[in-house]
Amino acid sequence: MLKIARHVFLYVGIALTLMIALYSLRYLFGGAASVLALAETDAMLEYLSGQQSSFWHEFSVRQQPLYQSSEFAVVGHITAASVALIAGIIQFLPVVRQKAPLLHRASGYFYAFTATLGLGLGAYISFSLPMIGGTKTIISNIIGGILGISFVGIAFYHIWKKQYLQHGQWMLRSYAVLLAILTVYLLVAFFALLGVEAERGYALAHMLCFPINLAVVELFIRRSASGRMVLAYE
Repeated sequence: MLKIARHVFLYVGIALTLMIALYSLRYLFGGAASVLALAETDAMLEYLSGQQSSFWHEFSVRQQPLYQSSEFAVVGHITAASVALIAGIIQFLPVVRQKAPLLHRASGYFYAFTATLGLGLGAYISFSLPMIGGTKTIISNIIGGILGISFVGIAFYHIWKKQYLQHGQWMLRSYAVLLAILTVYLLVAFFALLGVEAERGYALAHMLCFPINLAVVELFIRRSASGRMVLAYE
């Protein structure tokens, strides 16, 4: 039963990750103006909170000119991070690792490049553009970017030393940082369900997403028999 629950949790997580990544790739084609599409999610906040909400509409209108002023960095950040999320799923699939080592290696390099680019640009944007949630949100995002890039670097140090177990563990940690965007959306929805005001819920989500993700992945690494793959359930 526990094994079934793990697989259900796993595949739901993969589906949500793919949905977020593919949805975010709209920025590659629509540019900074694509942020306006977030207004459509106000209906979900209204449903969860039972109150009228215009948070995402106001957020998108407020952010569009800021995104427009740094469009290259914003589009680069979102596109690279989204591609890294997809590449990460391929990277961690046991069937790829076992049956297609060349694909595993290629996707690993591609993941490392796109993740580093996405996280680096994300930290730059957080530093250079005003953010909802203020200083705490900015600091959280910058720390997350630095951690994610550092984890990728440590992972490649271990693969250079042929320490494959440690390599896989640090790659998992870097992916946990990237998955913060999914956790942010889930937490915003969770706080709306609790009746927390949307802007406050958004700020709290940004502060909590990295600690939650890193705690979960650390627990998985320590409890896993192999410690290598997020998808390697026996």
